[in-house]
Amino acid sequence: MFENFASLLYLSVVIIALAALYFISYKISKRNIGNFAGNSLWANLINIDFTKEVIKNICFILALFFIAAAIARPKWGLKQVEAKSLSSDIIIAVDVSKSMLAQDLKPDRLTRAKMVFKDLTEKLKGQRVGLIAFAGEAYWQCPLTSDIKVFEMFLSLIDTDTVPFAGTNIAEPIKLACASLEKIPTNTKAVVIITDGESFDGDLEKSVKTAVDSRTAIFCVGIGTQKGEPIPTYDAKGGFKEYLKDEKGKTVITKLDDNTLKYIASATGGKYYNLNENPSFDGLAAQLNGLDKREGTGSIFNNMEDRFYYPLSAAVLLLIIFLFLPVAKKEK
Repeated sequence: MFENFASLLYLSVVIIALAALYFISYKISKRNIGNFAGNSLWANLINIDFTKEVIKNICFILALFFIAAAIARPKWGLKQVEAKSLSSDIIIAVDVSKSMLAQDLKPDRLTRAKMVFKDLTEKLKGQRVGLIAFAGEAYWQCPLTSDIKVFEMFLSLIDTDTVPFAGTNIAEPIKLACASLEKIPTNTKAVVIITDGESFDGDLEKSVKTAVDSRTAIFCVGIGTQKGEPIPTYDAKGGFKEYLKDEKGKTVITKLDDNTLKYIASATGGKYYNLNENPSFDGLAAQLNGLDKREGTGSIFNNMEDRFYYPLSAAVLLLIIFLFLPVAKKEK
């Protein structure tokens, strides 16, 4: 196959036209010579071997064809190519507990969280991004990838049924993320957690210490209001059923606990952001883009091997013949 087939096509048309003009010119000249003198007389008058002259011109035309073929970049045969890139690694953890259904941020906390992260990832430059969903436990939804569209696809699929364990355990995504980033150099990695901050399970102190020991900065995004909001529940058809109630029959009010999130961010060298105060998060995007880059794992793919040097070599050989083939007759 040819990389620039159009170039080969156009150049071939030009070369064929030149060859046709040469052939017509040769025929006309030969006819005129025949009219002027006989073949035996003309052969004695002109000291040129016309057979060699024709061979020289054919070599020149063929050389032009091979040059055109070289310009068109012929390729065949596969070779493996490893492409390496510089990137930093960012793990995004999204709270998918039932409290994220609260509607103090419209349309609800979880939908707003997904919108925020979609906007954030589109502002990132040269990062690999991974996704963790957590409630009572934490699970990977998307491994670290440089393909933002793949990340966004997995992000769009998460909901409050993604994690089968109820509750909110912020310690779990921190532990899971730090384990994955453990061997990655400092300042080339970060964790971003978006949650209402209400953590009722797990050993948060221990997980924060793990992040500090592994030098993993955690950026916390608080979602919700301190006034609080009841948690709606829905039937099988998605219609509103009632507000969630506790064991005593009282309506559960979920509030933003920004003190917990500020503590996590401060202890690990990250920063806390309040979604109500920073709806665009340009500052967070700037901080993540400011992380150091490291050489990531190379992607191996098959590529067709360039073979332009074959027609180019043939063209050079033909041009050498054209230049050095003698056309003068040997004197007897």
